[in-house]
Amino acid sequence: MRRVTPMDYFLDKFPPTVDKVVDKLVVDMTFAERTRLANMNEAALTRFHHSYGIFLRNEFRLPGNDPLMNSCMSTATVETITPEQASFVILKELQKRLLAGNALKVIK
Repeated sequence: MRRVTPMDYFLDKFPPTVDKVVDKLVVDMTFAERTRLANMNEAALTRFHHSYGIFLRNEFRLPGNDPLMNSCMSTATVETITPEQASFVILKELQKRLLAGNALKVIK
């Protein structure tokens, strides 16, 4: 069994890429939360970002986590990005991942 190093702990707490952040978030979400987020329209997602974006910025150290900020810029295909924009990129990628699962559509 491999020994957990301080770097392992650091990378788990502060993932360096958007994909790794999304992986971590999906695991921690309930089915109801995943379904609700997957079915938000753009306006609802923007409103949700006002509070959840603060959580994302604090949880993953935006700014401060330069590898993650660079990953957000790459994902958004921009040359500069603010922490607020970076957290929205993460939120949009999270929603995209949930929608790709095709199992979270609300049936009316």
